[in-house]
Amino acid sequence: MFRLKTGIGLIFLAMLGSVEAQMPDKGLVIRNTDGLIFIDMGRQDNVMKGDLFDIIDEDVVLHPLSGDTLSVTPKSVGALKVLQVYPKMALVQLLHIQGNKNPMLMRVSPIQNPDRLVEIERYIKKSHAMAMGGASPRLSLVPGLYQYHMGEKKKGLSMLGVEIASLALGVAYRLSSEDWFTQYEDLGPGLAPTDYDFYFNEASDRRARSNHFFLIAGALYAYNLVDVMWMGGDQVPMNAQANQKMDLGLGLDGNGRPMFNLVRRF
Repeated sequence: MFRLKTGIGLIFLAMLGSVEAQMPDKGLVIRNTDGLIFIDMGRQDNVMKGDLFDIIDEDVVLHPLSGDTLSVTPKSVGALKVLQVYPKMALVQLLHIQGNKNPMLMRVSPIQNPDRLVEIERYIKKSHAMAMGGASPRLSLVPGLYQYHMGEKKKGLSMLGVEIASLALGVAYRLSSEDWFTQYEDLGPGLAPTDYDFYFNEASDRRARSNHFFLIAGALYAYNLVDVMWMGGDQVPMNAQANQKMDLGLGLDGNGRPMFNLVRRF
């Protein structure tokens, strides 16, 4: 009997040791006081000023009836930037976090994904633009200006350049088409049919090219409006998120019968 208890105890300790070995010993937000956020990684962990970290939270899926946990999936809910490094910890800046959550005791992980780095850079540019007062909606009338003032300078300049070039070429080909058509109408009688066809085809060809460039300018203008609406809808504080006023879900009543839950927040 003693041997059986001893064996069970050893197995339990071995399992406990394996579980603890799987849990990360570093990479946590250990202090969040008055906007000062510290993580338990410092100079000895090769952390440097300017490093970016993801804030990791657990996405828990519960059974709608029994409430049992179906799955737990880690997901990124925010980002941190290292401001100052100490031997065993680092002072970080909260760049953004979803739903105004408290990052205390949440896991952090260095950002190495290039796509994620680009996304964080876009957040920083938008945050800086919003701190400077944002961009006026009137700028959306000219493709590229709104994007330029919101920090996406390459995108804004590219859109503005393509719009100007398309309009300029469209106007140039339209004027050339009108000139060739005027020459076609001024042709006297007695010429060969190929001469009439030449001037008419030249005028028609330039008119088609003009329409093509005007179509490009119109499509870019429409894309600009959609992009401005998309960017404008994303202009919320980066550490806040709009709360849903109405929520619909499943639950149980006092007798254990399944019911729909409709919650209205005022």
